[in-house]
Amino acid sequence: MAQFTFTNNTYAGEALAGFMASTLLEADSVKRGLLTVINDVKSKRVILDVDDDIKLQNPSGMFNDQATTALQAETYLDPVTYEFMKQEQWDKLVQSWESQRLAPGAFGDYEGVVDLSDFMVQRYLTKIQIANERLYWLGKDATKEATFSAAFKGLLPSIAASTDTYKVGLGKTSTSMSVSAISIAGVVTVASTTALVDGDVVTITAATGTSKDTTNGAAGIDLPGQSYFIKVLSATTFQLIRNYNEMNTRKAATFTGTSTAASISFINAKNVLEVLSNVYSQLDPADRSQEDFNLQIPLHVGYAYAQAQANNATNVLNAFTDKKKMDYLGLPLQLMNHWQANTILGARSSNLFLGVDLLGDQSELSTVYMKPYTNDNVVRMKARMKAAVNFKFANELFYLSAI
Repeated sequence: MAQFTFTNNTYAGEALAGFMASTLLEADSVKRGLLTVINDVKSKRVILDVDDDIKLQNPSGMFNDQATTALQAETYLDPVTYEFMKQEQWDKLVQSWESQRLAPGAFGDYEGVVDLSDFMVQRYLTKIQIANERLYWLGKDATKEATFSAAFKGLLPSIAASTDTYKVGLGKTSTSMSVSAISIAGVVTVASTTALVDGDVVTITAATGTSKDTTNGAAGIDLPGQSYFIKVLSATTFQLIRNYNEMNTRKAATFTGTSTAASISFINAKNVLEVLSNVYSQLDPADRSQEDFNLQIPLHVGYAYAQAQANNATNVLNAFTDKKKMDYLGLPLQLMNHWQANTILGARSSNLFLGVDLLGDQSELSTVYMKPYTNDNVVRMKARMKAAVNFKFANELFYLSAI
């Protein structure tokens, strides 16, 4: 028969590093090397920025300084501490463990002693990793899992806010359109839906009226800045089906109020080649040629590019069955799973930073069985994490977004 043990574990030191690294550093973009990780960031750390022009001069026997002023600035990694806390009923935890570990039938019982504290940690590990991934890129305001009070702006909002970032939008006729109405059911009226198909992701860039998204609460949030999967209803209408930020929960979008005018932007299979061509032509050759340069796109843009490759294939066998390569003119495209819709970022990984403190006193991971202390048949888990993100040279970043 199966045997169960539960130890009151508080991981610290080197043991803690393994568990905390899993939560903080196994986020998707970190594993792919899209961020430069700096450990042991216990408090605000300065990242020095130094830039200058180069002048090639005539030979001279005397030293002749090129007389330019080196641009020196500072950016910071200002770490934020936040926690995940969860209480589980012992009986349900054991039942979940059994369903995963025990084979069907009395003779297939798992033999051995299992530490259920490790099982509880692994139960939530993937979701914590996804939450951290969204937090790093989107910031606290766009990460529904983040309910702590400290400010955590995130890389994309910080990049968008910098005046030195090379920014472009999606305001062309092929990537945007005006909206004449949005109903309380999320039905959007436009001049024509010819440029759209079911499953496209549109970003609402402006709206007048009282429309709010109530998917996650009665108060609702304003529509501008929100992105939605759509379903085309007619030649002039489509419906907002699901908020792009609800991909993991699969909640249907709900609304209150109406809008009498709005505007939307989108990247889909019909315009993605034009968008990528425009992006490619605007990238700085000095940055684009570096080995650690990445062009990062959301998952729906990757799908649109794959569909466009199949649609434009001529005399190609298996055009709609073969896996498509995520390169554009030899430049690799990084698919970002938990990201901002209709956004493309061109950046070197050495220009984007993630600061953590795996061995610091403020980092903690503990699991405790409460029955010996309170007689409550529950298990408690607490994971305290510490992280910060920032970039170094804003003028070396390319940023395309709908908003």
